[in-house]
Amino acid sequence: MNSLRMKAAFFAALVLALASVPTTGTAPAHAELTPAPVATATATPTPSAPAAATQTATATQTATQTPTAAPTAEAPAPGADAVQPAPTPSATAGTSPSLTTVESLPPENSGEPFVAHTFENPPPAGVKGAPATASAGMLSTESYSLARQGDIKVRLVLVQLADKKATISQTAAKASITTSSNYWKTMSNGRLSMSVATVESRTSKATSTQRYPDMMNTIATELKWTPNPYTALVVFVSTPTLSDGAYGAGWSYSGTSGRVIMPLPATLTNSVLTHEFGHVLGLMHANSLQCGSGAQDVATKSDGTFADSTCSIREYGDSLDLMGVSQTTQPAISSTLWTYGGFGRGDEVLDAGILKDVKKFTLKAWAGTDARRAVKFTDPVSGEVYFLELRLPVSYDTAKAVNLNSGVKIVQQLGAGSLILLPDSRPFSGYYNPSQTWQAGQTFSTHAGTRVKIDSISATAAAITITAANAVTGVFRDAWLQAGGETSLGYSTSDVTCPYGAAATTTCHQTFQRGVVYSTPGVGTYAVSNTYMSGWKDAGWQQGIGYPTGTASCGLYGGGCYQPFQKGNIYYSTASGAHAVVGVYWNAWRDSGWQPGIGYPTGAPSCGLYGGGCFQPFEKGNIYYSTASGAHAVIGAYWNAWREAGWQPGIGYPTGEPVCGLAGSGCSQSFQKGNVYYTPTTGAHAVSSVYATAWTAAGLQPGIGYPTGAPACGLYGGGCYQPFQKGNIYYSTASGAHAVTGAYWNAWREAGWQPGIGYPTGEPACGLAGGGCSQPFQKGNVYYTPTTGAHAVSGVYATAWTAAGLQPGIGYPIGAPSCGLYGGGCYQPFEKSNIYYSAASGAHAVTSRYFNSWRAAGWQKGVGYPTGPEKCGLWGGGCYQPFQTGNSYYTAATGANMIGQPYREAWRLAGWQSGGLGYPLGAAVAYNGYRTVPFQGGSMIYSSTGVKVVRK
Repeated sequence: MNSLRMKAAFFAALVLALASVPTTGTAPAHAELTPAPVATATATPTPSAPAAATQTATATQTATQTPTAAPTAEAPAPGADAVQPAPTPSATAGTSPSLTTVESLPPENSGEPFVAHTFENPPPAGVKGAPATASAGMLSTESYSLARQGDIKVRLVLVQLADKKATISQTAAKASITTSSNYWKTMSNGRLSMSVATVESRTSKATSTQRYPDMMNTIATELKWTPNPYTALVVFVSTPTLSDGAYGAGWSYSGTSGRVIMPLPATLTNSVLTHEFGHVLGLMHANSLQCGSGAQDVATKSDGTFADSTCSIREYGDSLDLMGVSQTTQPAISSTLWTYGGFGRGDEVLDAGILKDVKKFTLKAWAGTDARRAVKFTDPVSGEVYFLELRLPVSYDTAKAVNLNSGVKIVQQLGAGSLILLPDSRPFSGYYNPSQTWQAGQTFSTHAGTRVKIDSISATAAAITITAANAVTGVFRDAWLQAGGETSLGYSTSDVTCPYGAAATTTCHQTFQRGVVYSTPGVGTYAVSNTYMSGWKDAGWQQGIGYPTGTASCGLYGGGCYQPFQKGNIYYSTASGAHAVVGVYWNAWRDSGWQPGIGYPTGAPSCGLYGGGCFQPFEKGNIYYSTASGAHAVIGAYWNAWREAGWQPGIGYPTGEPVCGLAGSGCSQSFQKGNVYYTPTTGAHAVSSVYATAWTAAGLQPGIGYPTGAPACGLYGGGCYQPFQKGNIYYSTASGAHAVTGAYWNAWREAGWQPGIGYPTGEPACGLAGGGCSQPFQKGNVYYTPTTGAHAVSGVYATAWTAAGLQPGIGYPIGAPSCGLYGGGCYQPFEKSNIYYSAASGAHAVTSRYFNSWRAAGWQKGVGYPTGPEKCGLWGGGCYQPFQTGNSYYTAATGANMIGQPYREAWRLAGWQSGGLGYPLGAAVAYNGYRTVPFQGGSMIYSSTGVKVVRK
């Protein structure tokens, strides 16, 4: 809402409905300011009761209408709550400082009736709760002196228009002036009145088709009327309504003079003139505070707007005042207008001044005649002035002050108008608020904290108690000031409250606008502002962390603040809000480096996690707690690794904080079932259970580096693995978990991974013959030497290698098995030999001493594959290796030579080595159709006739 509205400078346009609503009404009329004192109006047909129209300072405005129930007998004319435009510059300065008000009237069968009023000398403006043209701190609210008195002489003129003639009742016209005079004479204690000085009947050149400003100007010019103090011109014309449906229009001058033009007298004429003479006497409208929040009162900010953005001023919202919404009755004007206008004797309102403590007062019927029957006081903090008056069904209030409109009325000055403060300021439907007064037992609080309690109401009086906003005493005042006073906590909204039957050990409290002060015996008295209140609530109030033991203190890391309590502290930052940190969580926060480590808490502890665990969230991580693990923070990369590892079901709860200084700049955080390890290169990953055992066996960080990922399953045979910087750890149920790295990993791949030789069953072991190392797998081993590299030996090759004497026999493998040989055979190369395999022969090594004889015999095509290892112990120190179709025999003297069929059979018949032939000296040599095999003691010659043994 614009500041002009907050300050009530809305005198440029004010709408008032002055009579009961007919069965069909008209739309609100709108008057706009023009350089000349002219009122204009626009309308739409068939309106319904407006819904709480509000004032705003805009160049052009329209009324908001919301359908409501059918109007009551006292319903005002349509347009009672119409919103009027703010004054243009010409409204307050220049040659024509006129202000226009629009007063709607509902004559029978009218199209759009209203009454317009123009202030030739605008009344003063003022802010809420302060006198017109005064600052908020001024105490006096009087504008007109009690010395103002006189009888306003009315020149009554009955005018026949040039184009329309009608009988104008002089009696009715004079009666309306008498009614106005009686009312204002009562209000002014007999000092102000209106009387008819002259009555004239005239015929004018004005016509009914003229706009009413032009009509009035024509008639006034013909009458040569000019304004003078205590004079008024009232003109009745021979038409039922004026132009635009207006039912009257008026102009005011200096608070004691004015002119009014009226159509033919009707049932509402008396109310129109009484209200219009109120404007002549300098008064503006009686309004109400309307707030969507239901606030009882509202502060005005330095820019003139309300502190509660849902609040606004509902024009004419006070129906307990003649200057409010139109009605058939004429209730007494409010004590604010009474004081401002200098009415009464001057002793009707008791000025209590600036309140500083608790005071009691008695109110009497405001419409009565008692002295000091109303009270006004000044709020000690805001400086605003409040009026308290008792509305009872007495005199002019007889018809209106009934039911919930009978009680204590609380009202403030609003410039030359007034503002009623309601028990419920939310918008109400229709024109009349049925509950405008405060009843016994209710308490009104000013926005600054001063409280007005209605102690009792009788048929003649009301007892009230006013507690000043600064009625904060003793230790509560000390704590309030220590917490920053009104700047921090605002003003008190309650008295000190102690539980029923309070003893010396009981905590008492006093509430404020933005917090509460608690006083606990043995602890002290300290304020808890709303900022910390939510954190205290989340922590379980007193049962959770006890009462405050100090005031809030700021200046922590990152601009944070904290307040100490008996069992912990509540910490606050703009980003995190306020939350308590207590007990084990406080210790864990400390161990994690406080705010620089994991930031401020962002919530309260929450339980119900897996295994009965709890956690408290912080800006950069969480603190987790379980009975078994204690409380420890998990943040950043460690939190991600924990999630990756399956949270609590995976590796349990943290059992410590991160620790750095490990090999290779690593860090770790311990958990119940494993650890999370971190380096800038690898990130953070958990190592747990069997993987941790395997990592240890592999030499930890120096051995295979840090983990680079989480375990992953789904490998061949149901296996799993976890990657590390220098290798992987593989696991299966049968093999356990073991690392495979470097050359061993390549050899495993060469051997066909898990389908080839299965999973590793142990770690590499060195110290073998020739400086070799080996790593066992389910189906074989991988062997390594710096010379040969790493290669797997498995299955039949492992058996053959053993038979060949292992490393001392044929050395280490220098490659993987290779197939595709003659007859479907395979072989694996070793340092000193190869192991050959076929399905028929099995696997056997062929060493270098036999290898040449096998080659000379034609390899597999000649004598097939070896069928066994070398065997020694033959006659004369000989050895041999069997092949599928022959044997290769060796002695130191002869070397190795292959003997196949039919030579081998002939050798047997000749007595083998001991038969005289000895060992063969070479392979069969073909010559001239013969094939001859030389022996030590002769030879064998093969021809078509068979084998012939020739001895030396």
